[in-house]
Amino acid sequence: MKTKVLSLVLLFAVVLSVPVFAAGPERMPRVQANISFSGTSATCTASARADNARDSVVLVAKLWHGNTCLSVWTATGTQSAQLQKTKSVTRGETYKLTLDVTINGVAQPTKSVTRTCP
Repeated sequence: MKTKVLSLVLLFAVVLSVPVFAAGPERMPRVQANISFSGTSATCTASARADNARDSVVLVAKLWHGNTCLSVWTATGTQSAQLQKTKSVTRGETYKLTLDVTINGVAQPTKSVTRTCP
């Protein structure tokens, strides 16, 4: 009986000593989108960052007005890609910026932001 209890204690000690590497927020791919306005100019900012320094990143940003795509911009990089582009817009209208990102050829969830030009 002592041998079984000792074996179980040793088994638990080994299991508890194994490190667990969970992917925290800093290790997950990050995708950010923003639209800001200055008069009738919209500045579209987009960035994507992978969790590994060797990952290839492709970012495709699209500016939408309703169902009409006004502009498409692409950025690529290793571990990260970013862009900042400006487009003429109309006051009072609503615009949407969508980001399609692939990391090492694997598509990430689409990110989007919608804003109205004041």
